[in-house]
Amino acid sequence: MSSEDRIIFNGRRVLPDWPEKIEMAQHVSHISIGGVDYPRVRYGEEAGDWGADEVSCHDCAVVKGQLHVPGCDVERCPLCGGQAISCDCPYDVDDE
Repeated sequence: MSSEDRIIFNGRRVLPDWPEKIEMAQHVSHISIGGVDYPRVRYGEEAGDWGADEVSCHDCAVVKGQLHVPGCDVERCPLCGGQAISCDCPYDVDDE
């Protein structure tokens, strides 16, 4: 896919279906870890400063206050605070 196939959304070049993925991510407010539901960490609420006051997320293009698209490398684990996609917390997998 070439860069001409992308659109600008929230200041980032994304695939045309990305705004829909962002919208869908907003409906998944909690994540289950070890059988306990935790509220997901919104962009701008992370311990580190990712520049949410000035720019959208560099990986998934959400703006401050929005929930990251699943798989985003900026999203933090609500249990340990580490990178959600690579921490060792026992995330419960929903096979649906």
